[in-house]
Parts: sequence; structure tokens; C-alpha cells
Amino acid sequence: MKFFAFAAAALVAVSANAQALYMTGASTVGAEEGGLPAQWAPETPAEFAIVDGNFELEVKGLQQFKISTVAGDWDTFNGAALTCEYGEEQGVTVDLVAGDANILCPWEGDWKVVVAGDLSTITMTTDTPKPEGGIKLYLRGDMNSWGAPEEWMFEQVADNYFKLVCGEGMAIAPGDAFKLADGGWTKYNFGYPEALLLEVETELDGGNDPKNMTLEEGWNGVCWFSLDGNWIAFSNDVNYVPDFIDLSGVADVEVSEDAAPVYYNLQGVRVANPANGIYVVVKGGKSYKAVVK
Repeated sequence: MKFFAFAAAALVAVSANAQALYMTGASTVGAEEGGLPAQWAPETPAEFAIVDGNFELEVKGLQQFKISTVAGDWDTFNGAALTCEYGEEQGVTVDLVAGDANILCPWEGDWKVVVAGDLSTITMTTDTPKPEGGIKLYLRGDMNSWGAPEEWMFEQVADNYFKLVCGEGMAIAPGDAFKLADGGWTKYNFGYPEALLLEVETELDGGNDPKNMTLEEGWNGVCWFSLDGNWIAFSNDVNYVPDFIDLSGVADVEVSEDAAPVYYNLQGVRVANPANGIYVVVKGGKSYKAVVK
């Protein structure tokens, strides 16, 4: 009887490990180059292989994705989906929970995704180097045709603090729709359903498809954002610092006009020794383009 109970328990474990697991999402290349078979297509997802009792799948150019134990239409796929907040580093094992929120890769790359056989955890690893220059966030909207031009990129002044000072010709008009996002609409995408007031701190909405932001007043000053809590505040006073900013953490990076300039190439990558090209220069809390010869 004990042997029968043990065998039955083993059979249950094997059955749990034998179920299928699927992925759909966004990759920069197609299936012929090692990417997903289709973008956001739950009816034709990629299927994980079972390796040593775990689920494994390697995808090139992976940006974000969903996983589910059932393929089908979105209602079916989402009804059996699992999710997590993975974080900024690779190789970390994170608990999975039931839910249909997108799983965001720490950065775009060629990722190996491993899910435990009991669907309890997920681990992601890659040989794609982590991008240099820190996290790149932009204000993207009607004012810049929803692009990610360098002049609208925040300066990362501390681990979680970002600052954008308008340059010449930059402004957001009342009613202009915009979001705070990364360059590929992949890992970071923030909005808010109501018009924001200047010098009023607001916690932005994230998730799969946050509402566009607007401002009740015109703006061409400074914007602060804290990634730890998703707090944002706008002001037309370039010396304004909102309460959610910890001055002790940014005091050593409050730049003066005499501070050394920081150079970025047109892809937003910081350059230590710029030469012979056009660069975005950040100095004194302002950004502008310059030709270096």
C-alpha cells in the first residue's frame, strides 16, 4: 500500500511536469532568425521544451512576453497565464504567480527562459551585454511625434532619480498627449488618465497599456521622475526639486555650469572620449547637440 501511494505521488509529479508551456510576446527578429514565431499571437505561440524536468525556451531579440499553459485566443491564453516582476538583473530566480501581466526582460537580447517544472519560478539568462549608460527614459508624445529623440531623454542623476530640463524649442502644450517610456516601448511605459498640474507630485500608472498623460498648463521647464515609486513632477522653475527626491542621494550630482560635460552618441550611449561626430551634450542640467571634430 505504501509503495502504491509513492508510485501514485510520483505519477502526479510527472504529469505536472509533462504539461505544455507556451510563450507569446515581442522579439526584434522572426522565427527564421531565432525569434518568436509571431508577435503577440496567442493562437500560434512558441512552445517550451522540457529539459531535466524544467521548461526551457531560447528566443533571440526578446523584449517582453507572456507565458501560459494553454494556447488559444487571448481569453484562453490569459486565463492560464503566469507572471512576475523580473527586475533589472539576469540570472535571478523569481517566483511566478497567476496573472496575465507582461513579463519584461531586463534588457532586449537573446534570452534563455527557464521555468521550474512545477511552474513556481522563472529564471532568465543571456549572453547579450547589458546596455551601457544606465536606464534611458524619454518623454514621448505629440510634442515630438511619439519618437525618442535624444533631447527628450532624461538624465539619470542617481539610481532611481531622473531629470529632464527643456532645451531651446522644447515644450509641452496643454492637452498634448504623451507618456514616459523607454526607446522601444518595452520595459518602461508610464501614463496617467487625468491631466497633471505643475508642481504636483503624481504616481504614474504602469502595466500593459497605461493611459496617455496630459498637462493642464504649458510646460518648458524641468521634470523629475523617481523609478522607485513611479513619482513624477513638472515645473516651469528649472530649480524646482519635488519632495520625493532625496537630496542626499543627488547632492553630489547637482551640476553647475562649471561641471564637466557628459557626451552621448545619437543612440543614447555615453561616450567617454568623443571625436569626429555629432553628440548630445549634458551640462549644467541642460542638454543640446554639438559637433565634435
